[in-house]
Amino acid sequence: MPTVTESGITLNFPDENFFRFENCQGHKNLQNIQEMDCCWYDQNNDILYLIELKGWNSDKLNEEIDPNFDKQEIDKIKAGRKKGHIDSLVKKSVDSLFMFISILLGKPYAKQIQACSPFTISNNTTIKLFTIMDWKETDTTYVSVINDSYRDKFKSYAKLLNIKTYLVMTKTQAQKQFVWVS
Repeated sequence: MPTVTESGITLNFPDENFFRFENCQGHKNLQNIQEMDCCWYDQNNDILYLIELKGWNSDKLNEEIDPNFDKQEIDKIKAGRKKGHIDSLVKKSVDSLFMFISILLGKPYAKQIQACSPFTISNNTTIKLFTIMDWKETDTTYVSVINDSYRDKFKSYAKLLNIKTYLVMTKTQAQKQFVWVS
């Protein structure tokens, strides 16, 4: 069973229909193109999963216990951190989708990306995007805020590509939904 482990999360895919852009020379040769961590194709159901794994296990800051930082400064730092997380997730999602779109459009460079993939998708393939966080806190409010903000910023892209599923979830939530997450 193929396994990918990153950020405290392990994906145990049921078959070999997966790859990582980070291992793909075609992706490595591009500049300023980010990638989601893993792509798995469920051939039986014609679903492409684009998965990002994150080790954001808390929304706590070291500055919160430092008396030199007041609440206003901490709130500003947290807002910037949250914005950075969301912007990164949207960029990774869009860039990863763009690589697959180039394959579907049959563009010349796309052959270098397709060469890394053990599967071929079509215009009928359903695409689902998941960010799975190794969240250690019992309070998942921050995860919900990140999910809502990500969904809000990504919704126009999702509409253009008819993507119905794009979520940020905890590792525990993902384990309940997918047998291949541990």
